[in-house]
Amino acid sequence: MKSIYVFLILFFAAYGYVFTQGAAGDGAVYESNYIIDQPTAGILRKGDFSVYTQTFPQGGLLVGLSASPFTNFSMGFSYSGTNVVGTGSVEWQKMPGIQLKLRVLDERINWPAIVVGLNSQGRESYFEGSERFMTNSTGLYLAVSKNYSWVLGNIAFHGGINYSFDTPSDHRSPNFYVGMEQSIGSKGSLNFEFNPTIDEYNKEVMSHKGMLNMSLRWSIYNGITIELHARDLLENYKNSNGFRRSLVFEYVSSF
Repeated sequence: MKSIYVFLILFFAAYGYVFTQGAAGDGAVYESNYIIDQPTAGILRKGDFSVYTQTFPQGGLLVGLSASPFTNFSMGFSYSGTNVVGTGSVEWQKMPGIQLKLRVLDERINWPAIVVGLNSQGRESYFEGSERFMTNSTGLYLAVSKNYSWVLGNIAFHGGINYSFDTPSDHRSPNFYVGMEQSIGSKGSLNFEFNPTIDEYNKEVMSHKGMLNMSLRWSIYNGITIELHARDLLENYKNSNGFRRSLVFEYVSSF
């Protein structure tokens, strides 16, 4: 498995230098819409759409479609299931995830970009009995992003406050998240994200609170971006056997 990931990194790194740009690196054509799990203040341009796919353990697959019919506003939906790849019965999440995003302030030299939105799509496996995802959805949120140029390229800082509806109503609480994105040349970026998971109310999923994720993102061809995720680097998931790996493809284009 490790050799496969190394091969993919090397292949797409070489491949990406030949073709045009996606959503990573100093030459990015499109804005990053997510740090890793959590939303940034980036948004699709008017008339653009994106198709997002993510693999996860237990043969899981998440597919999402978003579009921007108006300036600074996008909408989308998503759906996921386990055992989509492999054997056994496919187990789908109960309801599709909904994404709504409105940018209320564009980034300027002296202030960050700000968005408000809703994202009801959790990450990884959906537990039917508990009616929740392994990682809670963001829910209602306000996100802030600011980009800077320095000697190593472009670096962006992201943060947000959110309120998920995945937990029972008497246990819900506000949460926050922070992250950063450092460009690697014209086509790559390295991303870090920390979610303190304050809204985890019991130890059904996590033995300790706090989730640290990392990803390598690379633009490979005409709006296509690939990502390799290393999730839960703190290994706080129950019965953790090390960090969790997943593979993401995103395609962005215009109508």
